[in-house]
Amino acid sequence: MHRAWADRDAPGLAALMAPDVVALTDGGGVVPTELFPVRGAGDVTELLLRSSAACSQVEIVEHPVNGHTGLVVRDAGRVIAIVILNVRARLVCDVWVVLNPDKLRRWNGDYD
Repeated sequence: MHRAWADRDAPGLAALMAPDVVALTDGGGVVPTELFPVRGAGDVTELLLRSSAACSQVEIVEHPVNGHTGLVVRDAGRVIAIVILNVRARLVCDVWVVLNPDKLRRWNGDYD
């Protein structure tokens, strides 16, 4: 999935998702994002591609997150999103996208 997303391959990314996939986003009121669940492979694909559209040097790598399949999205080396995936029958059925900078502090080595 990370390759299709990084390559901005919308058909390839959508093919990895269940038709009824649901995505939830957390911008913490700081980062503009969807307020309600996004449903369907096409709309979730668009959401993911849109979330990294402004990135100049996007890098997306697989990384486990809280025991789940996850992706770390970086722009110019800085983590801008953590994505948690629920996969069933080789298709992504749930997506949680954390964009809230406060929740990404530790991913960037920003400790208080």
